[in-house]
Amino acid sequence: MSMKVLLVRSFPDVLNLNTYNVQEIGLAKALACKGIECGVVLYHGKKKDTEELYQFNKGGRNYSFKIYWLKGISILKNGFMLSVYKLIRLYDVVQVHEYDQILSWMIYNKLIKPTVIYHGPYFHEYAKGYNLKCRVFDACFLHWRKYSHVVALTKSELAADFLRNKGFCKVYAVGVGVDSDNFVPEPGEKVNYHLEKDDEKFRLLYVGKIEERRNVYFLVDLFEKLVKDRDNIQLVIVGNGEKDYLNDFLKRIHPWKKKGKIIYIPNATQKELSYIYQYVNMFVFTSNYEIFGMVLLEAMYFGLPVISSMNGGASVLIEDQENGYIMQSFKITDWEKIILELMDNRELTARIGEKAHSTIEKYFLWDKLVDSFIDAYKEAIDEYSAYIGEYEK
Repeated sequence: MSMKVLLVRSFPDVLNLNTYNVQEIGLAKALACKGIECGVVLYHGKKKDTEELYQFNKGGRNYSFKIYWLKGISILKNGFMLSVYKLIRLYDVVQVHEYDQILSWMIYNKLIKPTVIYHGPYFHEYAKGYNLKCRVFDACFLHWRKYSHVVALTKSELAADFLRNKGFCKVYAVGVGVDSDNFVPEPGEKVNYHLEKDDEKFRLLYVGKIEERRNVYFLVDLFEKLVKDRDNIQLVIVGNGEKDYLNDFLKRIHPWKKKGKIIYIPNATQKELSYIYQYVNMFVFTSNYEIFGMVLLEAMYFGLPVISSMNGGASVLIEDQENGYIMQSFKITDWEKIILELMDNRELTARIGEKAHSTIEKYFLWDKLVDSFIDAYKEAIDEYSAYIGEYEK
């Protein structure tokens, strides 16, 4: 079945494709390999509209798709790019980003073309701001309609239930894929090696924003508890944050940085991250709330045992005590017990890591997930035809 698909990411962030694992790009590459013509719409802020041809090689064959960087405005974390409507006319199916983005709603509510929603967030007591936003959005825009002709894909079953409770009928949890090509340097490309291999140390890794939501102070408290029991432990932190919060955090970890017990890396490209993942022993993710957590995917892909709080990504990726560990609370001694067990049992560490890699390799590469998206696009086309037929009656 021939179709042209437009992936619209309306969230108002101007993304750096070298440092940010853009899910729409990974999906577009998988679609292109299936022979589907597609385009990706990304927010460009105040800069003028720009069209870019994204080219890549897969299995010895060359593929390409278009990236449309569109001028837009940001209002309350909603991106508005009015020129997207000109592009929609050129495609058969539109995929929009999050049910509660107003631009997404403007597209799926009017059902201008067959439309699929790709949604990640879900209700969580910690996400008070998002919960309030959704209540306001639902009251102003959703009106508790049953969007019977709109197909929705979600990043987790938590997000799927979230949408079903809002009246969406055709909702399927498919997860998120990782684009392994992002980690392979191009010939001649310069890659900074932020870490040197050191088999004498047991390295814990955290990758993500330095902010309250990610519970980074709990991470440091956990590390300090572990250091009392194991002198060879080291914590590697990769991530940046808002200036004031980041500066306070850096003051907190400064004594450990000075001793060489904590290594702090503010920024790393995907290629640089690939070496960091390979030179550590375990990934620790203490986030209070996470829509999915691409870093969980990445760490597991590189065969790291993961210990994570319960969140959208962990609920999909991790089978507790089989290919990783899901913690139901932030009781520090529970986290410490598991990490010490893995430190003392390297065979267990290797076995958990191998199962983690196998999980991603079998189920969560974009090449593995793409058929679920194509099926959803086909269903959206059928639903759109039925919708137009009802409307014409």
